[in-house]
Amino acid sequence: MATLDEALAIALDLHTAGRTEEAEALYGRILDAVPDEPNALHLYGLLCAQGGRLEQAVELLGRAVALRPGLPEYRANLAMLHQARGDPAAAAEEYRAALCLCPDSAALAFPLAGAARQAGQGGLAMAAYRRTTLLQPDLAEPLVQAGILLRYEGRTGEAMTALRRAVRLRPDHGEAWHHLGVALQRVQDPAAPAALTHAAALLPEDATVRLNLGRAHYEAGRWDDAATALRGTLALDPANDGALELLAAAGRRAGGEVGAVRTLRRLLRLRPDSANGWHALSLSEPGVLGTLRRALVLQPDHRSALSGLANRLRDRREIAESLRLHDRAVRLEPASAEARWNRSLARLLAGDLAGGWEDYEARWGVADFPTRPRGLPQPLWSGEGIAGQTILLHEEQGRGDAIQFVRYAPLVAARGARVLLEVGADLVSLFHGLPGVERVVARGEPLPAFDWQCPLLSLPRAFATRLETIPAAVPYLSADPALTAAWKERLTGEGLTVGLVWAGNPQFAGDRERSPGLAALAPLLAVPGCRFFGLQLGPGRDELAGRAMPPSFTDLAPEIRDFADTAAIMASLDLVVSSCTAPAHLAGALGVPLWVLLSHAPDWRWLLDRADSPWYPTARLFRQPRPGDWSAAVGEVAAALAERAARS
Repeated sequence: MATLDEALAIALDLHTAGRTEEAEALYGRILDAVPDEPNALHLYGLLCAQGGRLEQAVELLGRAVALRPGLPEYRANLAMLHQARGDPAAAAEEYRAALCLCPDSAALAFPLAGAARQAGQGGLAMAAYRRTTLLQPDLAEPLVQAGILLRYEGRTGEAMTALRRAVRLRPDHGEAWHHLGVALQRVQDPAAPAALTHAAALLPEDATVRLNLGRAHYEAGRWDDAATALRGTLALDPANDGALELLAAAGRRAGGEVGAVRTLRRLLRLRPDSANGWHALSLSEPGVLGTLRRALVLQPDHRSALSGLANRLRDRREIAESLRLHDRAVRLEPASAEARWNRSLARLLAGDLAGGWEDYEARWGVADFPTRPRGLPQPLWSGEGIAGQTILLHEEQGRGDAIQFVRYAPLVAARGARVLLEVGADLVSLFHGLPGVERVVARGEPLPAFDWQCPLLSLPRAFATRLETIPAAVPYLSADPALTAAWKERLTGEGLTVGLVWAGNPQFAGDRERSPGLAALAPLLAVPGCRFFGLQLGPGRDELAGRAMPPSFTDLAPEIRDFADTAAIMASLDLVVSSCTAPAHLAGALGVPLWVLLSHAPDWRWLLDRADSPWYPTARLFRQPRPGDWSAAVGEVAAALAERAARS
């Protein structure tokens, strides 16, 4: 009669030869004879697992482990069974116990990491990955998986370190290149597109890699490269809505509005329930509300659609509803700089300066904001006691903003501070002599030492400015007396002298809407008893080319070097008529009579439905009655000008 060991050997031979029914029968007879035989339990359990009977296999291996707890092989096999039946936590426990018995085994440390990660035990998984790499430093896979886990946990720097080591060990590891590229993209490293290009070459059938490559090119401003990568995504996954949305955005950025709309229409045919798609389409239909409303029906908490609809309602002067939607957008995503920035513009336009200034501070976090934070180490001044300390006030946006808000510089000095002022070079001579300002520095010049800093447009918040407390004493800027005297002598003559400005900086958002253009001002030039002087600089002056101007018009632009020259001319005129642009602010700051032509949806500083400005007491506002209707606004100016000329 065969011994127990001989019977086990025969059963194992049958098992390995694939004669599983005979092996199972023999394992059963052995266990009938010796129910607690651990080797038989272990081998029989493996046979059951091979046949798909996982619960029976786990029960048998569990009994074997209980009998021989010090055998790492038993525990490792039981761990694999737990993982196969969907219990990664139990698997991790067995792998961990096996690794304690055999601490130098990378073959146990690596699967422990995978099981722990599946079980949501990130700390244990990371420790196991690190042990694997210590035990077998030339193995790339643990580094790859550790890098992926670190990336998902937001530990981007550590993830990049692990993934860079992985691709050095395995340059052909597409997944490693992919996750490295995404990590690099997160920190805006310019190497991200190259890493993702490697990944795309190694993983030619992976649509996600190409989508991320498209994103990387898009974020780097390479619209054509982004479009190429995204078309590759769509070749693999034609219904990928993320790729379609981004392809449309890239097309729009590249100036292909028609192609962008076509792409979005394709997306919406495939996915009519895509709130993101309807929102993206709205960006190509700036005057339409329906696409945004459709997005919000599909996804009422779509923050971007809420802000977009609120902005359009603001531009339609439906301020109460606009603010209601802005409030919803901010509640949905309180940390969103864009949501707060958008709300700030509506609040300020409505005259809610207190709330508007607070929200306006979010501007630095807006991705497309035209200027970036200076990154100065000195703290932002927000109204604290500052006597005896030095503060740098600095320009941040357009020249008109600097002219409007430099009025606060003397107020800062009145609190006992030494005030330094940094602005564009073309403003330096204009701002020299501003009361309380110790020194005016051109942007780019070395800065003296200072204790505090504040952008000019943050000063209204620091002073808690309300409509009734706007510091509106004018003039707060003055023209050079000698220059002014020279211009007064030169402009002496009969008739009302009127300076004209008809366009702003075309690079600023919304300039097309706020600038009437020279042709629109033709009715003014026909008013008798006036002499007109062109103060227009920049691209807007090109409108004079080839246009026959009346004898009453003189272009002074060739003689204007900077704002100090413009100020001297304005101080010599009877009136300045301007669009919403920097010269309008200059005339107001000088206390010169100023008439401003405003679009139907004006910039926030001009408020709504009033003909005066709390910022500029000498200003009179002429507003479009309807979007785009400059003829009505210019007609009002022409009538008022004729009346004034008749009185002069």
